[in-house]
Amino acid sequence: MCPRATQTCEICEKVVSKYKCPSCLVPYCSLGCFKIHKETPCAKPSDPSSTEEKPAASPAKEVPVKRPEEANDVVEKTQQKASAASPAKEIPVARPIIVEEEKYILEKTQFEAIASSSEIREALKDEPLQKLIYSIDSSSNPLQELDEAMGIEAFREFTDKILSNISKSNDEQ
Repeated sequence: MCPRATQTCEICEKVVSKYKCPSCLVPYCSLGCFKIHKETPCAKPSDPSSTEEKPAASPAKEVPVKRPEEANDVVEKTQQKASAASPAKEIPVARPIIVEEEKYILEKTQFEAIASSSEIREALKDEPLQKLIYSIDSSSNPLQELDEAMGIEAFREFTDKILSNISKSNDEQ
């Protein structure tokens, strides 16, 4: 298995890109940069010899995880604190998220409901829960880590709160 080459965000040119525009494949690092990029129209690359990997007739869809703009500051501060506490740690490289069915892709209103929930914000203040979420996100096998985390009551309660907020958001639409 060869390591992935890291690309810098083509919008801010400061941070390692985690995502690619679904239309033109321009690498970007955050929702803020994506919004800036989308201010001008873009199109799919017309180069048939593109070096991008294409899944072979798979119904799965690659979806970049988007964070609300205000969350970027929180994430940045958390990463700075973590790197100050243990400067020798390597920064995890984002990986694509494959979604088998489009019904599992959240709408903007659902993300907003999660982000604005005081119940979820309060739960995220729990340091052991933060560490658990970080370990899942930075794991080389996140699905296995997620399955194991579901055995922890605090994590199960947290995911139930998220699902409840998503469900409430669906009922309001």
